[in-house]
Amino acid sequence: MKKLTDLKLLSALLVLYGVPAAHSLAADVAPSAIVFAASPKYPSSEKSENGEAESASDTASRSRWLIDAQYTSIAEFRAQSGGPAAVPVMINGNLTRSGQASERSYIKTVLQNKLNNSYDYGLGNHDYDFNVESCASCAAGSVDDFKERYWGKTRNMDLSARASGLTKTWYGSLAYARDFGDVHLVQLHNQPTYSVNFSTHAVFNTTAYEITASLDWLERDLQQARSQGKIILLSLNQPFRWPVPVAEITRFKQLIEDHGVTAVFSVDGNNKPGAHPPNYTYGDVPLFTSGSAVRKTWLHAKLSDDRKHLTVHIIADNDWRNPVASHTVEVR
Repeated sequence: MKKLTDLKLLSALLVLYGVPAAHSLAADVAPSAIVFAASPKYPSSEKSENGEAESASDTASRSRWLIDAQYTSIAEFRAQSGGPAAVPVMINGNLTRSGQASERSYIKTVLQNKLNNSYDYGLGNHDYDFNVESCASCAAGSVDDFKERYWGKTRNMDLSARASGLTKTWYGSLAYARDFGDVHLVQLHNQPTYSVNFSTHAVFNTTAYEITASLDWLERDLQQARSQGKIILLSLNQPFRWPVPVAEITRFKQLIEDHGVTAVFSVDGNNKPGAHPPNYTYGDVPLFTSGSAVRKTWLHAKLSDDRKHLTVHIIADNDWRNPVASHTVEVR
């Protein structure tokens, strides 16, 4: 009880004195819970997701209501569980529908207000992958916003830069990891084998982006986390259907099995959230998917006091007080 009280006090002081929180507050204190959400995907509605006719203004209005409802619920759960210092929030991609500047600006403002700007996130296919050909500036804007939030502020991140003439190139997978006490939380973005090159051009300069697969970085990160005895959790956006050779998927599966990943968290906005059975991508490592703002579903996970078990609660209709299901797995 004292730990929870201390964490609430820390969170209150951070807000009171305006301490900047560029992302979830990595700390030596183990989290009381971890929230996994995904796909605010502004602007989206039930009708737009189902391919039904709807005006753009109606879609945007409904999307704002859905996003507000979901992140109000998450904020309430967090407040009752110790505050930002006690409850990291990870959003697994698709913050926007198409990476447009107005979409990015809106969702950034909402998350800043609802979560006191204390949250972490990854990029999903709607944020950059789908936009590389049709709107390179949208994909670049999504990467740049992410870079501005994390570059130089996260110790373990797969991103570097080089310059040649009038071209500056950002290269790497963008993957990063955060430690919350004994929990090591990894964000792999779209999916760990994803790679693409694209660029944007101005009058006197070019900015190039070389997004690489994260498998090499992931192997090094997992080795270090395992050597430190961390409880390892992975996050990504696309759980299945990676368009790569089977050997790359096999390598990923081997990495997470060999290095004792406890669970993977992702999103499947078209199906029910929850636990997935063992499969060829994740092997015996449990996979949990969280749904979306449109589906009104998200997850929160809690470790047992003895750190031997992880229980994942499935939240439907944004009703965090009454999980519709709970799944307990062994910590590896």
